[in-house]
Amino acid sequence: MQLHFTLNGEPVELEAEPFTRLAPILADELGVASVRTPCGIGRCGACMVLVDGRPVNACLLVAGKVEGTEILTAEGVTEAAKPVIDALERHGAVQCGYCAPGLLVSLAAAHKGPGDMKAEDVEALLTGNLCRCSGYAGLRKAIADVFA
Repeated sequence: MQLHFTLNGEPVELEAEPFTRLAPILADELGVASVRTPCGIGRCGACMVLVDGRPVNACLLVAGKVEGTEILTAEGVTEAAKPVIDALERHGAVQCGYCAPGLLVSLAAAHKGPGDMKAEDVEALLTGNLCRCSGYAGLRKAIADVFA
């Protein structure tokens, strides 16, 4: 099928099988470095993207469902998520960086300016994002800093 969507503000048109997962399309065909698929079953959050503003595991979403959507990856939310990035750095919330893009995408979805979610709601939102090396103390401090 011919597929059309917007990726990080740029129009994309490509041929894809409707049941091909979005993650390999983004990573392999479009060269998006931030989309990773270590688990492939939607448990780790390393492939998290925003589809029309909602966080979605790209390893589970099929291509046929993204026709006409706006997709943002970590590369596309970096500027808008600057307060989140600054807090993550300030509190040492990212170590190896493998999970960082997915965490950033999920946090960017929660951070929309005045009236942001409360810290405890943000922590609940992040249950689908796993970090194996930093622990969660720095992340919790960063969330409390931004979403206080």
